[in-house]
Amino acid sequence: MTQLDRDLQDAIGRHFASRELREQLPALHRSYREDDYAEISGFLPEGLWALAAGELEEAFDKHARRRDLIVRQSGNTPRRYTNIDRDVLATNTTVIPEVFRSPELYDLLEQVVGERVLPVPYVPEEFIAARLHQAGDVHGWHWDDYTWALVWIFKMPDELNGGSLEYIKRVPWDQDDPRTDEIVASHPVTRRHPEVGNAYLLKADTALHRVSPLREDAERMIVCYSFATEDDLRREVNHESMEALYSESHARHYA
Repeated sequence: MTQLDRDLQDAIGRHFASRELREQLPALHRSYREDDYAEISGFLPEGLWALAAGELEEAFDKHARRRDLIVRQSGNTPRRYTNIDRDVLATNTTVIPEVFRSPELYDLLEQVVGERVLPVPYVPEEFIAARLHQAGDVHGWHWDDYTWALVWIFKMPDELNGGSLEYIKRVPWDQDDPRTDEIVASHPVTRRHPEVGNAYLLKADTALHRVSPLREDAERMIVCYSFATEDDLRREVNHESMEALYSESHARHYA
């Protein structure tokens, strides 16, 4: 590890342990307990956010893949967007992978959710990036393979144009019979439109959720980190939907 790497690691760790973030904990814990959702304001300070944003833009310019497919495991829901897999981010950016490795982040998240937070055991799902930017782009209704998704916001469209998180909490995923349309029609949908620079934590294994379609060309650019419980590590997990969306990364690690 170079001195630059150590300096970056120290800066990220200091921020996640800072009073500024710790003062948010009571509200974050309450929000998560009530809504299975908590939005962390000022996820990283301006300088680190700007560095991460510049690296992410360059990665999208050089390495992004366009996806347009239907995912059977979530009830035949659509995915229309551009993405970057974990390996590209790990190789071509500095801040994004360092966040995932930060012990101080895990400590912060554990205080939000009230239990142990662990790295996911499936490498391609550690962190990915997604960009909705064309009219009609959507990340359709789905559940996540592991308990938590932490989504860091780099760009957001105007709320009236779409790109919002919509979710139905506490509806576990039946992969043999997801009944997605039925659940959406019969349950109240919560909508959140997080601010740029913030990150939201969602209990994504039991929240049926989507990113609402863009009505016009605009940009929604995010990085999504996945985290696991101890129970997640003991159960068998089907990664078919991730394999469809990030086939290159899956092949590199599990072929």
